Amino acid sequence: MKCVIGDGASASFWYDSWTSLGPLIEVSGESGPRSMRLRKSASVGDATRDGAWHLPPARSPEIQEIQTAINAVEPPAPSNGPDIFQWRKSNDTFGSAFSSKVTWENLREHAATVYWHKAIWFKERIPRNSFMAWLALLRRLPTKDRLLRWGMNVTGECVLCSSAMETHHHLFFECSYSSVIWNAFASQIWSNPPSDLHAAAAWILSPPHRSNYNASTLAKLLFQSIIYVIWKERNARIFTSVSSPTSVLHLSVDRLLRDRMLSLPTRSSAQPSLLQFYFSTYRPP
Repeated sequence: MKCVIGDGASASFWYDSWTSLGPLIEVSGESGPRSMRLRKSASVGDATRDGAWHLPPARSPEIQEIQTAINAVEPPAPSNGPDIFQWRKSNDTFGSAFSSKVTWENLREHAATVYWHKAIWFKERIPRNSFMAWLALLRRLPTKDRLLRWGMNVTGECVLCSSAMETHHHLFFECSYSSVIWNAFASQIWSNPPSDLHAAAAWILSPPHRSNYNASTLAKLLFQSIIYVIWKERNARIFTSVSSPTSVLHLSVDRLLRDRMLSLPTRSSAQPSLLQFYFSTYRPP
């Protein structure tokens, strides 16, 4: 935010951004109020007298820089009306309207768009599943290989198959347990689904596949839902010592998909709904 000075009564001298320097306390440091003879709670109007700036002699380069920036601003006056606070907009100008999207875009650290983002963020997604798949593709889930790197005293073997180190790529979907679930669903949409996590995302988004709305959307929902139930099963085995066969997870994925697709409107009367497409594709084990 920035403040356009009117009468100077509500704008904070030290903490609001009303000069080209931003909040002045960040330039002067904690000694600034003593050097400028203005308390921390002072308003901009407190720095004026008889309609002009009233500032002490500058005794440091920082205070001199502050005074130069202040003198570039017209002194506050009652005839100017109240102080106005404005929000930064997308084109780096300022306005009175607040936008959470624009504010977030200004605050966040921008990075290159990843190729798999459309496999995570799409209109028909299940939010909790999307979040889990996003963490998996970023390799941010606390898998055992990461826990070992953090110095934790844990065994490294996969709790689902006990035959390899637990990593993101092993869990999704190189593990003999998880691959059964992934292949059982994915192979009924398109043949030869890859067993590598990132390769699976690329496979779903490949040009021949993404042109078919129903198949592409179903594949993305499957991808996320299977990641979700596999991670849930992994945690259940570690924290509750309860194990489920793949048939139980198969039913869980099926239930997740049906519940989500029942809530989706039909796109066109000339085309089958996503749920109808699923029923035409799905073959129970």
